[in-house]
Parts: sequence; C-alpha cells; structure tokens
Amino acid sequence: MVDFSHIKYGVLVAMIAILFGGSLGLSFGCCEDNIKDILKSGSEKALSGVYKGDQAKADKVVKKSWIYMKRAHLHSQTMGVISIAFSLLVAWLSFPARAQLGVSLLSGLGSLGYGIFWLLAGFLAPGMGSTGAAQESVALIAQVSGAAFFAAGVTLFGLIVYKMFIKSATV
Repeated sequence: MVDFSHIKYGVLVAMIAILFGGSLGLSFGCCEDNIKDILKSGSEKALSGVYKGDQAKADKVVKKSWIYMKRAHLHSQTMGVISIAFSLLVAWLSFPARAQLGVSLLSGLGSLGYGIFWLLAGFLAPGMGSTGAAQESVALIAQVSGAAFFAAGVTLFGLIVYKMFIKSATV
C-alpha cells in the first residue's frame, strides 16, 4: 500500500499538468482555427513594425507558434504522467518523507511549468516576430521547471541506486 501523505501535493500538481495538457488537446479539437486566428492576428499587428512587411516571415513564425502549442499539450501530459510515476515509486519504496515530498513536488511543478513555458512562448512569438525571442522572454520558466523536473529524476535515480546496489550490498 502506498502512503500518499508525503506525495499528495506533487501528485495534485502533476494531475493539474495532465488536465492542463488535456484541455489544450481538447481545445485544439474544437477550436484549432480560432487559436490559429489568434496567432495570425498577433503577427498582423506586428507586420509593419516587427516583420517590416514580410508576410512570409510572419507566416513562418505563426506556423512555428502552432508547433509550440502542441508542445505545451504534449509536455504537460507526458511530464505529468512521469511525475506521478516518480511520486508513486518514491512512496512505494518508502524513501524518507523529505525525499518523497521533494521528488513529488519538484517533478509536479516541473511538469506544469514546462507546459506553461511552451504555451506562453507560442502565444508571444507572433507579436515579437520570432520564436527565439519569445522563448528568451520566458526562458526562466523553462529553466526553473526543467531543472526542478530533472533534479527530481536524478534524486530518485540516486535513491534507487543507493537502495538497490549500495545498501543491499552492505546487508
């Protein structure tokens, strides 16, 4: 039996990430044209100033922005599921409470934050004239959430290696 007391907040955030990604997917199914129109509208407002009238460049940025929207959907859902797997594994193996809380919460926040990063970059890019500029403007979100998720994975890996290979060898 898994004790959820130390992983409940991380699992909650991971579920929010999964639902966030799922809601993006559902919105793509019902409202793809509307979302693409919003992206196109952002580029049209910036056409003369940012793009200097280059419609082809604006269209390229809008197209890549749509790819970023899909990345937000996929990253949120996938990382959310992985976060729940991390949380359940760290709890099931009865690691210390602080390790359970840390792995669960860091991976949950990482999964939600990374999806939000891609969504924001996608919405910002058409008005900024560049997906690179949009990424840079919200890079801190990607860096912090990616680092949190990675730290959770490395911590869990280290704990498992310790339990399986080091601690069991000394018994």
